[in-house]
Amino acid sequence: MKRAKKAPAPPPKATRTTRPIVAVVLTLGVAGALLFGLSRLGDEARRNIGPRDRYAVRFADIQCEPPPNTSRETFLTEVRYSTQIEPTFQILDPDLKKKLSTAFTAHPWVASVDAVTIEAPDVVTVALTFRKPALAILQSGGKRVVDAKGVILPISAPTDGLPELLNVPALPANAVAGQFWPGDVVVRAAAVAAEYKPQTIERTPQGWQLIQRNGQKLMVAK
Repeated sequence: MKRAKKAPAPPPKATRTTRPIVAVVLTLGVAGALLFGLSRLGDEARRNIGPRDRYAVRFADIQCEPPPNTSRETFLTEVRYSTQIEPTFQILDPDLKKKLSTAFTAHPWVASVDAVTIEAPDVVTVALTFRKPALAILQSGGKRVVDAKGVILPISAPTDGLPELLNVPALPANAVAGQFWPGDVVVRAAAVAAEYKPQTIERTPQGWQLIQRNGQKLMVAK
């Protein structure tokens, strides 16, 4: 008489639990690989499409407000000259905003780059905050202007209505716009002028002598 065969033992619980986990991991791996591949294809497409002329924009066509006493065309030419940036750029360049921010920040008029906006098909707008003239310094060749922090502004900076600092040594020949005025006299005077807005200001042994616009004298401690 034949004996009945025993039913196979059920698989261990660990095996039944592991199979779904392996399936999930494999699915996620395939999905990740697919997304990575699509991303690489997109980057490759941008690299191939970017250099085409239809995506090229002239630097001179950037939309922005110019600083005082300067046209937009002149301002953009100065920005290009100060950084030696190319006359055209690709609007699909992924680093475009960073490159333009760096270029505009290098100009002595620019206090900050607030935004770089790119609109299809070829409109690029740069929002800027400019340094504000705060003090005019009398020099033998005319007047030079600094902002409230003592940063030298370009020669084109307006001087009308600004407080004037008297009896200041000549600006060194190697000093350029965008730098702080050498020494602490002008830097301190600029802060005093920005606060009190006198007509003239002069350093004396007793402190800063200010002549207000109504003719009144005022002494401010150093």
